[in-house]
Amino acid sequence: MDATNKQYALRDRAELSAFVNQPFRNNSRIKFTCFDCSPKYFVFGANSGSLYLYDRITTSFLAIFPSQLGTIGKVSISHNEKQIAIGNQTGSIGVLLELEPPHVKEILSTELAPSTDGEGQPIDLGGPAFVTSFCWTEDDRELYCGDSRGIVSLIQFSLFMGRNILNISLHPVLLLENRIVQIDRYKDLLLVSTLSKCVLCNTAREEFKQIGNRPRDGQYGASFVIAHPNTNASAATTTTPSPPLMIVDEEDVRIFCSRPGSRLWEADLEGNVIRTHQFKQAAAAAAAVAASRRRRSHQQQQQQLQCLQESELATAPTEAPDGTLMVVPFQVLYSIRRQLLLVHDRCQLLIIDPLHSKIVLRTDEFTDITHVAVVDEWIYLLTGENRVFQVRVEIQGDEDPFPTPGMVDEPCLESRKQKQGVYILDSMLNNNNNNGKQLNGKESPLLLSTEATIKEALVSVVRGKYGRNIKQMFMGYEQQQQRTPNGAPERPKTLNLTKIYEPSRSNAFANGNGHALLAEFGIEAEVEDLECDDMMEELVQTRTGQALLGTAMPNGVGTGKQQPGKKKFSTSLLDGYETSEDDATVRNLYLIFRSSIISNLNFADRYAKIFDEYDTETIVRLLRKLETLMEENEEPNARLKCMRIYFHYLKPELLWEIDADSRQFIKDGFIVCNTTDGADRACLERLAHCAACGYYLEATASCHYREIGTSLLQYYWSRKEYDECFAMVKRVPYLWRTITRYYIQDRREDKVVQCVWNLADPELLERAAGELPFELDHWRQLFELAIAYHQRHEMICLSCDKPTGGRPEDNQRDNRSAAKAHGGGDHRAAGSTEAESQFRQWNYLLGVALAHIRSPTELLCLVRRYADNIPRGAIAPSFYIRCLLLEAK
Repeated sequence: MDATNKQYALRDRAELSAFVNQPFRNNSRIKFTCFDCSPKYFVFGANSGSLYLYDRITTSFLAIFPSQLGTIGKVSISHNEKQIAIGNQTGSIGVLLELEPPHVKEILSTELAPSTDGEGQPIDLGGPAFVTSFCWTEDDRELYCGDSRGIVSLIQFSLFMGRNILNISLHPVLLLENRIVQIDRYKDLLLVSTLSKCVLCNTAREEFKQIGNRPRDGQYGASFVIAHPNTNASAATTTTPSPPLMIVDEEDVRIFCSRPGSRLWEADLEGNVIRTHQFKQAAAAAAAVAASRRRRSHQQQQQQLQCLQESELATAPTEAPDGTLMVVPFQVLYSIRRQLLLVHDRCQLLIIDPLHSKIVLRTDEFTDITHVAVVDEWIYLLTGENRVFQVRVEIQGDEDPFPTPGMVDEPCLESRKQKQGVYILDSMLNNNNNNGKQLNGKESPLLLSTEATIKEALVSVVRGKYGRNIKQMFMGYEQQQQRTPNGAPERPKTLNLTKIYEPSRSNAFANGNGHALLAEFGIEAEVEDLECDDMMEELVQTRTGQALLGTAMPNGVGTGKQQPGKKKFSTSLLDGYETSEDDATVRNLYLIFRSSIISNLNFADRYAKIFDEYDTETIVRLLRKLETLMEENEEPNARLKCMRIYFHYLKPELLWEIDADSRQFIKDGFIVCNTTDGADRACLERLAHCAACGYYLEATASCHYREIGTSLLQYYWSRKEYDECFAMVKRVPYLWRTITRYYIQDRREDKVVQCVWNLADPELLERAAGELPFELDHWRQLFELAIAYHQRHEMICLSCDKPTGGRPEDNQRDNRSAAKAHGGGDHRAAGSTEAESQFRQWNYLLGVALAHIRSPTELLCLVRRYADNIPRGAIAPSFYIRCLLLEAK
């Protein structure tokens, strides 16, 4: 039966409170705080810290498991029904082993790791962290748990040989910025919903991708939904031969993410948003219909059937009788057989058919709902005062979920028709040269080239779920065709219809150009196709703030095009493309990069595993391709990000062994890493520079990847390639420190004094004074530089040796500083550090001079020569006393 004609009902409503509360014996102090269920068991967590286990079928009490965990906040039964995961409100996680007798029941526990910042320092969260969501893997050997800090951790279970002891290890795998709301899993894909976003993770490849770009603020869940169950699909394929596997089975799996305002985002397994479903008016209409029905059937209040048909929803008012809209927030999405979604609040339940954008059932006959659990089509509710209810979802017209061979329902036929339409169009574009005889070495029975067949294929594909692939089909044909030696166009090997080259976050082509394409063939768009346009919500924005829905044409039809030359790269979490080895490696690098941004984890080891397989020249080639790929995907500062990836891996000693082109690439990358970031640019702007040659007169306190920059400078200096050295110093002034060391080493006395003064580095001054060594003439030059700086803030350019005046504010600052007594002064002005200010004090300079000069008398005579230029009180009396004592000695 078509989904639009199905009817849904809630049956077998019953209260289980009397059975569940039997072990308490009227003890009102024990309250249930959470529960979970499986095909065989109920398990309830209580405020006493104990677990209560029941048989689900008979509702008989089985056992109680006490613990020392305190109030239980979350429980989850494993798929094999042998283990129960427990989380309390203070950050403890426990696992109950082996529910089946006669095993010993033991709860082993561990603690959530403390939160730390990027430097490993603990973060005060203002309260204890606690588990908010559990998710078991299919084999029950691993358990994912999300907590209130936004951390998803993996618990791995390993049983020791011959011993019934469990080793629990907790590993953070995803660090997000706020609380985890819900975790769901499909094969290797992990779906994590937080208060602000949804993240899709491939746990096998450790790749992460955010679904959509628009954030949210609130508790909203996410879940996987299967469009066509495998049972129906397998039965359907027995009657008609299937085309080659162009459409993978994962195409029938969808991701649904809650949005504010009773909306759902529908996304594919690549994490690309396909469309937005709006349920606000439908929810309000459902509430109004339910209220109207209660008034009409007051005499039938005992009836347990509550069936809500879509025809009533369509004609119902959008307001309840009291004038209010009763809308249920989509906080957590509970899956019913991976087909329907259940959402609830304190007093309402809504059951949604997400694929058809319908609210199929609504009830408000339960009050004070605190927790919900679902097993197959059974729904269990825990309400206040330890009351437990059950209700079953019945789908009328779905009595035979396993159709007999030869019986194919209409949705399956339509789906297969859509797949065949894609197959026909792909075959027409790719295999005309084969005359329709073979495709990938196999006979092609469905290849037809008549005009009628092509029209049918276009209609089925544009109007179906594969409509977004039409654009990529023709784009791929145009982009990939090449000229063969005989001048004929070469057909592409594959168009990768299931792997969208442009992310299908927008279905604009299917709803826009798809209709235009049909119009060219004389086919009118159906009303339901046009209505989809209204349901498309312009929420997914690019980084530049522009929606991906294309540009509007004068006739109102969207072009579906993006900016010229901007090709999007699919960050699919499924299988890769049929591309060259370089392209596949670049794709992996980009996916790791995107994953590191979302997960906030260090992926240096992941990069290293890739880079270890290549030599430096190949790595440089890959990085250039990666930079181009990032720019095409509108990543800001693409060069900077690529170089950071590589520099975390690069060993500086390798710079002596690589070719000149790679070394130049690394040199340019080092400059980019120190001049691109806004904070680095602001720091450089505060430095004085020479008006004649443009070199900076001072040096920054630090730089990024200092070892790499120093190794490059050492390489060029050793080969007397001074132009290369000063090209780096001009852009990264921190390297003046390295140049000064080389001046000291080469005994360039003409350069050392002014470099030491400009850089104001105590280590360099003391090294120069001891190694050159400084004579009386050197100290005279240094004192003259100091006087010129304090009086006129004049400095000598380290490159062209020309004097350059400073900024007025710096003159005032240093005049005030020089007039202060030893240790005084305000040195907080821009471009000045505490160490630099201390260096430029007369007391410090004279102290170093006194330690290295041979005759204190000569130093006193030199100071006396400049007495008129030294501010009164700038030299401490202790200096003169030390000179006299040393002279007497």
